[in-house]
Amino acid sequence: MVTLIVSDIYGHTANLDAFANELVGGIVICSPYDTKQSIRQRDEEDVYTQFVNTVGHDNYMSKVERAIALHRPQLVIAFSAGASAAWRAIAHMQSGQPKKLIGFYPGQIRNYVDVQPKCQVDLLFPQQEEHFELTPVIQTLQKMANVNCTRTRYNHGFMNALSNQFNKYAYLHYTHLCEQQIVMLQHSLEQEQLEVD
Repeated sequence: MVTLIVSDIYGHTANLDAFANELVGGIVICSPYDTKQSIRQRDEEDVYTQFVNTVGHDNYMSKVERAIALHRPQLVIAFSAGASAAWRAIAHMQSGQPKKLIGFYPGQIRNYVDVQPKCQVDLLFPQQEEHFELTPVIQTLQKMANVNCTRTRYNHGFMNALSNQFNKYAYLHYTHLCEQQIVMLQHSLEQEQLEVD
């Protein structure tokens, strides 16, 4: 089984590799950039400006769509801008859907509440967002079939050690949650295969 990890604006970093190493099965990482990033600690606004100027949200969505088509993951785990890109890509794709998307703090999703994903989606929002009010966004998304929203008590970036909002306990909890989802999906796929055989 393949799991696709879609990075945030920081891209493919050593921290993302550490997260991937906690998970079982085949792991593929999709980043907005063509090379691995050697970022230690940089201002998030600077990183965001770099992302917008060199890649942008639309190009990242297209790259995620290509990665899903190429690797055919059963599960997509995505962060921030990557979660919004994955949300849009999955809704846009005609075939080759993953079984599930887990999206962490997808702030840009507020601009795409009119698209409908074609698989099970768990969205994990921060306690609040700096630039917009979360409650109406979550209320709209909760009305969609197959979409489950959770408002955590953590801040945007809690899964990324490069973020000022990183929370070690949240990271451990949600990494375990992702691992459980992989195991459950793997078991489900094995059951489906037994029924076919």
